Amino acid sequence: MPSSSAALPQARPAMAEAGWVALCCALGLAAALAILLPPYPPLQDFPEWAWQGDLLARILGGESLPGLSLATWPVPNSSVQAMLGLLSLALPAAVAAKAFLLALVAAAVALALALGWRYQPQAPGAFAAVLLVAVFLHAGFWNGYANYQLGLLLLGAWFLLPEARRGQALPILAFSLLIFFTHAMVFAAFGLLLGLSALLRWRLLPTILGLLPAAALTLWYLAAGAGGQATEARSLGGVAAFLGYKAYTLAKLGPYHNFVFATGGDAALRPALHWGGAAANALFAAGLGLALLLGLQAAWRDRRLAWPALLAAGLLLAGFAVLPDLVQNVVNPGERLLLPALLILLLVLPLPALLLRGLGLGAILLLGCVLLLATTRQGWDRPLHFTELDPARTELFRHRPTAFACKWAALRDGAQPGMPGWQPLSFATSLLLGPTQAGCTGRPG
Repeated sequence: MPSSSAALPQARPAMAEAGWVALCCALGLAAALAILLPPYPPLQDFPEWAWQGDLLARILGGESLPGLSLATWPVPNSSVQAMLGLLSLALPAAVAAKAFLLALVAAAVALALALGWRYQPQAPGAFAAVLLVAVFLHAGFWNGYANYQLGLLLLGAWFLLPEARRGQALPILAFSLLIFFTHAMVFAAFGLLLGLSALLRWRLLPTILGLLPAAALTLWYLAAGAGGQATEARSLGGVAAFLGYKAYTLAKLGPYHNFVFATGGDAALRPALHWGGAAANALFAAGLGLALLLGLQAAWRDRRLAWPALLAAGLLLAGFAVLPDLVQNVVNPGERLLLPALLILLLVLPLPALLLRGLGLGAILLLGCVLLLATTRQGWDRPLHFTELDPARTELFRHRPTAFACKWAALRDGAQPGMPGWQPLSFATSLLLGPTQAGCTGRPG
């Protein structure tokens, strides 16, 4: 029989991994509390999508809503809206919206842990924490980009398939259609990854067969001209400002988030947290970059370079580097390419375990920010438009949880008899067609 002293060293790694799993689960629980405790989910754009899901359910249920109609072409950013609409046929719309978000958070935690055990077995729990901080509960989640975040989950789930299955037409067909209807930018990253894999690994026929239906839907959508009006990029004040903007986008990968209400955010109420969190985000981004560089060096040394994935990630990063801050009414489109590139790199490079554990501790800061949001009393009934922010006061890493407070009120009141409860739509990339107006104040932007 092994002695107790021999068993002790084996028990320590298991206990350490249990601690990381507990941290990931605690982060998921904190996100769940932030969804359930406030009057509505504090994810900036999400109340708009939840309200549109309620409108969709009412139309599907036979109710006439003058001025609104359904799109007659495939809409890439429509899966969440469709799911919310279908859920709202069976549940009150507010319950359906919260149930969807809880499922999204649970899926993020489960997927992060599964990817950790599959791709970084030396530090699976810490790797899962890094994925939650930098990808699955990234700023896009707190900005309410539900379609985009679901697309990232689907892209991550693709890597759980065995390598042989990822070269077959049927899985490619299923994932390409799911991702197409979830988010166009994630679909572009997925298509690029599969296209390069087909060229470099001679999987042309199954890849073409699998991607063809989604490619046809893309052409249909583009031919319909439904992507919104073209916009010109705003000037950021020269090369230095542009580079600073890109550096700030990279720093947004970090664990600190600043939830700004009408009374102000951390810069006004908790300045030490604000600037300490900003420094933590900069350190996290630098550490993440170092981990990727060391992983690339190790893969090169061991001749384990996954060329299709690395080339795909490199092209996505090039797109991130050159895209301006506004294209086709999409704010910071480069960030939409950065996250798929980061996810791919994290999954195909052998990352140093010690550095992963250091980065994984960032989940503790994210946990604190989320608990602060969930437990602090705020003015939830006052919509905060971005033009109302004080330009003289710097608020870094900010989110505006009340940006679409009026839409949650419309969702809530619209369920009552005799209350039409609909206002102009805020997002043109929608299953619903009708008059549009940005935000709750009627101001453009």
